[in-house]
Amino acid sequence: MAKITYVHEGEGENTKRIVVDGEWIDSTNFANIVNDNIHAIQWDGTSGEIEYKDDTPNAIISDISSYNFETIFATEKQAIEDAIAQAEADRISNMTYVDKRKAEYPPIEEQLDDIYHNGIDGWKSTITAIKNKYPKT
Repeated sequence: MAKITYVHEGEGENTKRIVVDGEWIDSTNFANIVNDNIHAIQWDGTSGEIEYKDDTPNAIISDISSYNFETIFATEKQAIEDAIAQAEADRISNMTYVDKRKAEYPPIEEQLDDIYHNGIDGWKSTITAIKNKYPKT
């Protein structure tokens, strides 16, 4: 089972933090999954401890499954990855053919090396493939 840590305060405003096997996410979506009196929950894979905000003594726990942290973490991680992919797709779709060509052309040093090793025709072949991929619109 994974090592899990829940912390009541993340770095962002109104965020909570979940750490699964060293990878962490701060999210407002983690609100209300544990009692507000809990500061942190530590789980080492087989046992754990709940730390409270008030004078309540720490509680030793032998099961963490009721919190469903791994599923909640995986869902949030997927949502973040989906948002990043969508942002990249939106960025690319807003690029002109010129922008797309510039992004894909090799650096000038590599183009010169291509000319040296493969001649002008070899270089033209590389550039033409990119121009054909992103035709003028």
